[in-house]
Amino acid sequence: MVSERGAPVAARADDALIPGAYITDEAMQTVLERQCCRCAGCNAPLGADATHFDLREPAICGGSHTLGNFEALCPFCHRNRMRRIREQFAGTIGHKNK
Repeated sequence: MVSERGAPVAARADDALIPGAYITDEAMQTVLERQCCRCAGCNAPLGADATHFDLREPAICGGSHTLGNFEALCPFCHRNRMRRIREQFAGTIGHKNK
């Protein structure tokens, strides 16, 4: 949603923009609570020392930095997701990243 002056306006709490490249502690806690402290990929319990936060739809694919687009993943699922995204984009530009 956009205000009269063209500034982004959140329609729902999950649509709130998270400015910059870093997710806040409050946003992390909200995502973890939404997922019941479970990995979005494999449903494994998430610990404070091994939780990765990522965008469900990557920014490069048009995903926004909103709370609703963030998900918490275990290291294994995050690594696999990053590998799939790299392979997807390597195929679109004609070479593979190693």
